Amino acid sequence: MLNDISLQNPTLARMLYLQLGITVGFAVIAGIISGEHGAISATLGGLTNVFASLIFVFVANIGLRSASGSGLWPLLRAEIVKLAFIAVELGVVLKFYDALVAPALFVTFLVTLLAWRAILLTEGGK
Repeated sequence: MLNDISLQNPTLARMLYLQLGITVGFAVIAGIISGEHGAISATLGGLTNVFASLIFVFVANIGLRSASGSGLWPLLRAEIVKLAFIAVELGVVLKFYDALVAPALFVTFLVTLLAWRAILLTEGGK
């Protein structure tokens, strides 16, 4: 899988669809429980990981192309960029969204983060 980091990779596409599905599902649940701001908070939590996953794929793909598809450095660099993006995005949301429903944001964020790892573990061995 080291040389197939792209959105055409079925495993990565499945991860993104799963994260989007979880985000929508949790937004509906949070909206029912906490109203409009709960739904928005859950959406922001889930989309943080969706966008971070897209950034990971983009940065890793560029790195692997320039490194002739070998080495772990392009993947490590992509993971560092992904983590920095997550930290900045969560910081911006926490600072500027006054009506934030924190449990909705963080639960959706954590579940979508775990979905990324779960698909990698289940599909990566194939």
